[in-house]
Amino acid sequence: MTTKVKAAAYRLAGGSKTVYGAEYEEKVSTFNSFKKQVDKMVTVVTNLVTDTFVTEIKQKIVRDSADSSMNKFEKLGQALYKYSLQIDDRSCAGVLQTAKNVLDKAGQEHRSFRTDIIERVQKPMKEWIDVNAKNVSKELKAVDNRRDELDCAVNKLRKKADDPEVKARKEQAENAFNEELERADKLLDDEIKQSQSVVSSAMIAYMEVVEGYNGRMKNIFKVPSFNA
Repeated sequence: MTTKVKAAAYRLAGGSKTVYGAEYEEKVSTFNSFKKQVDKMVTVVTNLVTDTFVTEIKQKIVRDSADSSMNKFEKLGQALYKYSLQIDDRSCAGVLQTAKNVLDKAGQEHRSFRTDIIERVQKPMKEWIDVNAKNVSKELKAVDNRRDELDCAVNKLRKKADDPEVKARKEQAENAFNEELERADKLLDDEIKQSQSVVSSAMIAYMEVVEGYNGRMKNIFKVPSFNA
């Protein structure tokens, strides 16, 4: 029988149950809420810049590559080009081919935009989820395990209150629990602050990237002059 199962059995039978402090519980709740929201933001940001989100997620693609499928601008440009080859009015065909060139430039700009969003916005938040938040979750689990060990030791001591070996094990378990709890408490403080910093920096980067993208796209889509 594992320590966790033993501890649960003791508690069901009315045995000892170490209770976390309200401040610690609140920090755990805050961390879990932040983790959920940051994870959601990673998905939303990816969705904002991905034309075929579901397909690319299945293929584990996070950005355009040289041999990937065309994006929405390039698809429209390609359609215009094919159409221009089939019409007799060369003036109209010239307009469509010019539009195709504009859309190709827009397509390349869109690829750069997506790469910037992934690298500067999504990646930092995803790294916090995959590394920092994962470490916190492991630490919280370690605290729970230490609590189970302590509760088991306390319940054994109740049955053998005069046994020095059992008493020593209880004290050892209590010290181990307190040390683990202190580490977890500090880590929660650090990572709650870090998550706020990561998200704030990511949103600043997002606004900078979008502002630059919109400005460049505005220049790309300036209507050219056509000779009559």
